[in-house]
Amino acid sequence: MSEEAIGLVVDFTNQVLESAGLDLKAAAQSGEDGPHIQVRGEDVALLLGRNAELLDALEYLGNRVYARTSSDETRLVFDSGGYRTRREKELRLMAEKAAEKVRASRIPFSFDPMTPNERRIVHLALADDAIVTTESEGNGENRKVTVRPK
Repeated sequence: MSEEAIGLVVDFTNQVLESAGLDLKAAAQSGEDGPHIQVRGEDVALLLGRNAELLDALEYLGNRVYARTSSDETRLVFDSGGYRTRREKELRLMAEKAAEKVRASRIPFSFDPMTPNERRIVHLALADDAIVTTESEGNGENRKVTVRPK
């Protein structure tokens, strides 16, 4: 992992945030699963609104910059105030509730469209379930997870 490349990502992110007129600052932080970029400031509500679309967009751009400036294939995780951890717990709970519903009714249940990372969390949450299975359906931004009886 290149500290210099991470520094470039932080600088790039801060330039984007400043250019957008947002009161937010990015800073690098090391985590258990690799480097994290924490974004803090007064405009966190804007960053996390609409299912954290802005945070996801910054993460995408930051990872593109990192890939261009480093030969390392590590994926940077952008977060703000523990949002990613809270969202993962919420998705796991939603997956279990959907599985309960499918087990009882034997009728498939489809979630609203999700990001690839969110779909992955749902798939993993139900991977060991003996009664239901999951599959992704749709294309692009409309891709969603469906829980089906086996």
